[in-house]
Amino acid sequence: MSPTIAVLSIGQMGLGIASLLIAHKYHVITNVSDRSAATQERARSANISCVANDEELVAQADIILSIVPPRDAVATAQRIVTASKARQSDKELWYFDLNAISPSTALSISSLLAPLPKLTFVDGGIIGGSPSLNFSSNSWTKPGIPISGPKEFPDSTFTQVLNMRNVGAEIGKASGLKCCFAALSKGFTALALQSFTTAESLGVYDELQDYLAEYSAAAGEKARKSVVGCTSKAYRWVEEMNQIGECFAREGGWEEQARVFREIAGVYQGLADVVEKKGVEGMRDTKGVVEVLGKGLRE
Repeated sequence: MSPTIAVLSIGQMGLGIASLLIAHKYHVITNVSDRSAATQERARSANISCVANDEELVAQADIILSIVPPRDAVATAQRIVTASKARQSDKELWYFDLNAISPSTALSISSLLAPLPKLTFVDGGIIGGSPSLNFSSNSWTKPGIPISGPKEFPDSTFTQVLNMRNVGAEIGKASGLKCCFAALSKGFTALALQSFTTAESLGVYDELQDYLAEYSAAAGEKARKSVVGCTSKAYRWVEEMNQIGECFAREGGWEEQARVFREIAGVYQGLADVVEKKGVEGMRDTKGVVEVLGKGLRE
């Protein structure tokens, strides 16, 4: 019998992970009782079973996947601690924290959950986009999910479905790996945002694109794609950059130099503020993002 998987929460990534699991015959549940009607309908439309509260979720689940914005990772774990006070079960419960957090934050969440009987914490991260089904080939494109922890998860079928890879026995290895990857991908995007908006302000945006096409075509294409793709995600990436800075300072030994990620967090906060005020309607292409963001920053 397949285990029952609880996914918290049903954002873009959580919905994609849930859909992948359901396609492989897993029973997926969630608690969206405090979310909007649109979110509740999105969950039901995806054949996710919605429970009334966290107590029901903990009672039914064999596995919990925490997939929330980094700022909510600790609070989500605390929800499980609170809900588990009424739990009366001898079955083992596995908690996979798949959030973009630092190793230190992962360790603090592990410590928070440690007093709960029969609960095993697994450190993890998600590298890549949300799972998607290619209908022509009936195959899934999946992100990579590194995991780590002292106790290895026994169900290899489950880990294969989610493309999980065990990278070590220490809590913090998987979340640290995610930090190292995201520093390159999202750090590059933050540089592109600053470069493009500054070029636009100087009146040399088109010339910059010309030189990129001639001398660094791959980087230019990547920059343009990432600038458009980050607008709706910027608010999530603010705390992720802070978490990366913490990882690089503590685990990497960069200390003061790692403060650069606080400044990168500021780039994404600036974009998030503009998106909140202006929306994303005018940001459908690179030039639109640059113009709206540049104007918003100068207002």
